[in-house]
Amino acid sequence: MQNTPRPGHHPSRTRQPLSSALRIATLALAVNQAYAADSTTEARLDSVVVSAEQGGDAQAPTVGYRVRSSLGATKTDTAIKEIPQAVSVVTKQQIDTQKPRTVSEALRYTPGVFTGAVGATTRYDYIVLRGFSDHPTANEFLDGLRLFGDPDGYNTLQIDPYAVERLDIIRGPASVTYGQASPGGLVAISSKRPLDTPYHEISLSAGNREQRAAALDFSGPLDGRDDLSYRLLAKAAAADQQQNGASTERYLLAPSLNWKIGDRTSLLLQAYLQKDPDTGWHGALPYAGTVVPHNGKTIGTDFNDSSPTDGMSREQQFYGYQLAHDFGNGWSFQQKYRYQISKTDLSQYSQYGWVADNADALLRSYARAEERSTAHILDNSVQGSFATGALQHTLLAGVEYQRNENKGYNSYQYLATTLDTVNPVYDNSSSTVVPTYFNRQREQLGLYLQDQLALGNWRLTAGLRHDQADVSDTNPQTGNSSSWSGSKLTRRLGAVYLADNGLAPYASYSEGFDPSMAYATDSSGKVLKPLESKQTEVGLRYQPAGGNTLLSAAVYDLEQKNVAQYNNSTFKYDPIGVVRSRGIELEANTRLTARLSLLAGYTYTDMEVKEGSNAGKTPYLAPAHKASLWLDYALDNGLTLGGGSRYTSWLWADSANSAKVPEVTLFDVSVRYDLGRANSALKGATVQLTANNLADKTYVASCYSTYACYYGERRNVSATVNYKW
Repeated sequence: MQNTPRPGHHPSRTRQPLSSALRIATLALAVNQAYAADSTTEARLDSVVVSAEQGGDAQAPTVGYRVRSSLGATKTDTAIKEIPQAVSVVTKQQIDTQKPRTVSEALRYTPGVFTGAVGATTRYDYIVLRGFSDHPTANEFLDGLRLFGDPDGYNTLQIDPYAVERLDIIRGPASVTYGQASPGGLVAISSKRPLDTPYHEISLSAGNREQRAAALDFSGPLDGRDDLSYRLLAKAAAADQQQNGASTERYLLAPSLNWKIGDRTSLLLQAYLQKDPDTGWHGALPYAGTVVPHNGKTIGTDFNDSSPTDGMSREQQFYGYQLAHDFGNGWSFQQKYRYQISKTDLSQYSQYGWVADNADALLRSYARAEERSTAHILDNSVQGSFATGALQHTLLAGVEYQRNENKGYNSYQYLATTLDTVNPVYDNSSSTVVPTYFNRQREQLGLYLQDQLALGNWRLTAGLRHDQADVSDTNPQTGNSSSWSGSKLTRRLGAVYLADNGLAPYASYSEGFDPSMAYATDSSGKVLKPLESKQTEVGLRYQPAGGNTLLSAAVYDLEQKNVAQYNNSTFKYDPIGVVRSRGIELEANTRLTARLSLLAGYTYTDMEVKEGSNAGKTPYLAPAHKASLWLDYALDNGLTLGGGSRYTSWLWADSANSAKVPEVTLFDVSVRYDLGRANSALKGATVQLTANNLADKTYVASCYSTYACYYGERRNVSATVNYKW
């Protein structure tokens, strides 16, 4: 689904960029050949955090930049090299080092992902996977369960990175595992879990634009008991944004308790409470005036097209549990449940284009919304390991139920007032609105079956899922309603060969299904059809003995049909038809020496609309080339230096491909120092300086149309003092 943004809402190739991008991506391979791990040095530096690596448990705390296995792709703890699908993992170490403000920002160094969909705004997570820009949370799952958001409203959630242990990025359709999901893939968010040993952390940070934050993370056994362990996360943060008069504010509390009921049974209780009194600026500016001058002038990156009293508040609460029981003989049962509550209130003025070609004033619109949402998500699964002759099986069977209701009202109207960009005079008066009331409901029941087979060096994954879905949108005042009800069978099949030399070629086929917008209508009043997708993918991984390096390459062909695009003129959706995405993704995650870690990635995306008025065109938010490189080096004196570069090629600014957004290269740095190395009394204390967009580059990150473009964030600098004991 390609969405054109409303105020506060979601919204032929050249060869030269490819050459520039490959210089970054291929550096990983060149350096990997140039360096050999010094086993003597490695043994001497076992305590260096950046060079450590996690074991085989995908639910264990991550250490360093590398992990061995993932739950995200198959819902079973599977070695990454045995998964026949592109998988990347962002660990807690990477999050702590790079200091992202959102989950979306945490993926900036991940291939196959474009995170510049809305530039410097941080109200929602916009994660574009393999060129598909679905609504926020369409591709986010928390602890294996969907994060529900309203694709046609403002009530969409956001998880703070401080509560995250790891992010598993699964690229390509994954409906066999999760039911409705974006065709480009998904991000499986794993929460920090209670620890069996005492852990305490206090963190204070400050930075430019009045950034300030305080956080704590306490965990360990409860009252000295071996069967009870807890974790308590808390955070308070606020900051000004680069737009004049705009700011963000957040308060977070996330307690959890793990009870080992017996040798074979455990119960994890979880809660997540987040209050965002102000989610910040979420506007856009015209192409003429940002990418190119308008009337001889360029709008500054600090210009605010809304009003100082505008904004959106959001509250979200999650309560849930994870119950696990081991029956023995390789069989186990797991039940996950979450109850989700959220509400948003929005009042916002926004521009929607110039008054005239020779004018300095912008036309204005006004949006008002109050939305309240509840959701229940329940997933039951049985897993068994057994053999039939020479075949080893890991069988997974489950039933998942999810129900979401979002109700309230929203209003959007064009105004007679304008806003001068040279000498703005803001109208802070409330605009009269004519509310449109709604009650949108989504319900889905899915039955899934998966078998992972092993025969010698071969690994085969086969899965089926049947979903029954019902979606509706009702106006409680008028009684008008649109709805869709139906079912879908999705399939997945993949094979991997584990060669003795560390190479692991694979091939796979997968399907996707998303009825989340099936209640919406086109201009003729017809209800939209559910989105359907299918993908073929071949890839190659290389993991030499020792496990310090994982090199990955994937080539895919992905097609989505029944695509529709929001029309701001008719407030309806225009069916597009079929969109195809083909691409190449390269990734290197390696520990070059005991002190030096490297992350590198390259993405080539060839996306095309196959039907409709824009046939032959490339959707917006789909740059052809993207490359990144991050290095982290730990010195012997307690100083750790990190730095990276991110390159994005030009991309189209609108669906008609009438204008381009220029390419951009950005640089980030991180410097950490262990204060305990200078004074033993400060053992456990560190200080860190982080800078994103170090060169303070002024750039436009993306556009949805020629009147809706987003400036990227200017230089962001923060200092953090951290104490652990």
